[in-house]
Amino acid sequence: MARVCIANIDAPERRRRLVFGMAALVVGAAAFALLLATGTPRGWRLALLLAFYPGALGVFQWRDHTCVALAARGRRKLGGDAEAIADAAELAAVRAQASGVQRKAMAAAVALVLIALMV
Repeated sequence: MARVCIANIDAPERRRRLVFGMAALVVGAAAFALLLATGTPRGWRLALLLAFYPGALGVFQWRDHTCVALAARGRRKLGGDAEAIADAAELAAVRAQASGVQRKAMAAAVALVLIALMV
């Protein structure tokens, strides 16, 4: 049985997270290229996590229709202003989705940093 996604952000909010995420990933890739071009020691590539994690977080929030910050505050923004999520089951589901978004983003960011370290 497929898991149901309970969105806590609407299409414009999702778009904002996608744009931010892609921009952060591009910054991370550019920083990686700069580190390679300048011959900086490999250990400095660990700092790429500072760009790759927010980038991945933005992309996964977009994909999963879930804002981590709003979920932490028990809120949703589905048109208009943010509002509280009153239903306890819905809030638990949104917070579980947000936790999954964070785990996936960290896994992706760590994988990208490991790849950068191997190059």
